[in-house]
Amino acid sequence: MQRMISHETPLPACSAGHAARHMHDKRCSSAGGGHSVECKCSHTSRHETYDGALREWRQMHGATTPPAAARERQPAAVITTLNSTQREAMRRAMAGDFELADAMELLSPGRMRARHVGAGYGNEFDLMYGVWIGGRLQAFAYGQSLGPDDEQVRLVLSLNGDVLFPTAPGQDHYDLPDCYADGRTPVWASTVLEAYHQQLAHPQQQSIFQTAEAA
Repeated sequence: MQRMISHETPLPACSAGHAARHMHDKRCSSAGGGHSVECKCSHTSRHETYDGALREWRQMHGATTPPAAARERQPAAVITTLNSTQREAMRRAMAGDFELADAMELLSPGRMRARHVGAGYGNEFDLMYGVWIGGRLQAFAYGQSLGPDDEQVRLVLSLNGDVLFPTAPGQDHYDLPDCYADGRTPVWASTVLEAYHQQLAHPQQQSIFQTAEAA
């Protein structure tokens, strides 16, 4: 009839430092049921509500009782796996400097290739450069490098992967809109990341992107 109830926020320990547990006896109050808080050295009486038991526990061990609304606002633990480069990119972006964040986005492995299906044909293109509009990275230009002086953009995708400018697979020429005609290449993005890593006092990791991915 009695079970322990777990909480995201740990209960306050007793004055001796023992961990506390919330116990619930499902029997009716007349039969000795109710909520209680206990540890290895002490316990409260049974209460109809958990708040009542917690209030008595805090009074027993000299802890203050926060309002119920404040307890409800306490967030669950957040586990983050951001590395130092990502944390620094977020910090700079919050201060209005998006260069590092945009460089990381441009070099993201998932952005390096794009596939477009048109007129029944499917084609894969390489990322050629990122498109900056209004000072921020807004799109990705994909195409083919036919020679040192001949690069053709065939596809422009938004940050969400929507097609902004498609070219038919067999088309020999293209008329790229001016807003998509220039940008920064993966080589630029690699330089930004390398410069950041060189500024670290004690680097703890290799660059988060392999050179081959940015080539």
